[in-house]
Amino acid sequence: MQEKTTRNIYNVWSYFYDVFWPSIVHRRTTRAIQRMAIRPGERVLDVGVGTGLALPSYPSHARIVGIDLSEGMLRRARRRVEESQMDWVQLSLGNALQLPFPDNTFDHVLLSHVVTVVSDAVKLIEETRRVTREGGQIVIINHFRSANRVVGAIEKWLCPLCQHLGWRSDLGLQELVEQTGMEVDFRYKLDNVDLFQTVFMTNRSASDEQQTAAA
Repeated sequence: MQEKTTRNIYNVWSYFYDVFWPSIVHRRTTRAIQRMAIRPGERVLDVGVGTGLALPSYPSHARIVGIDLSEGMLRRARRRVEESQMDWVQLSLGNALQLPFPDNTFDHVLLSHVVTVVSDAVKLIEETRRVTREGGQIVIINHFRSANRVVGAIEKWLCPLCQHLGWRSDLGLQELVEQTGMEVDFRYKLDNVDLFQTVFMTNRSASDEQQTAAA
C-alpha cells in the first residue's frame, strides 16, 4: 500500500464507512479502550481515527488526539466531535509513518485497523514507539495472517484484491513482532470466529527488552 493511494481509497470509503463497519469496529475498539484503563489527565493517540467511531468510547477525563491520512474520513470525525461536544478530543491530518508529535508525548496509542493499511508496518511501529513514553501502552487491533497453512495461503492469494480495497491480508503478527523487537503482553479475539486480534504491548526500553529476552 502506498500512502497516496490509501488516502484516495479512504476518501471514497468515508462516504460509506459508517454504514458498513460501525457494529463490527465498535465492539473491538470499545473493549480495547476499556482494557487500556486510561487514567485522568493521560494523553492518548488514536492513529487512523477514521470517522471517529471510537471517540465516544474514550473517557472525558483524558486528552485524546486522533490522526488520519484521509481528509474525507477526518471531515466526518470532526463533525462527530462537534455534534457530541467532545472538547477533550483534538483531530489532526497526518501520515502515521511521520507522526507530527514530539518524542514521548503519549501514555497510550491505539492502532485500530491501521497496521495492514500503511506501506511500511515496521516504520509505523517505530514511529508509534517514538511518540509513546517509556512504559506506555501500545494497542493494535488488526487482522493478521492465519497460522493455519491453508488459510494463510488463501490470505496471501487474496492480498492483491484486498489492496485495491485499502488493506493487505498477508501480514503475520509474529513476523511484525520479530521485525520490530516488540513483545506482546497479551492478545485476544472477541470470539472464536473473529478474524481480528487485539494485541497489547508495552513500550519498553532496549535494555529492558534485552533483559526480558535473556530471561
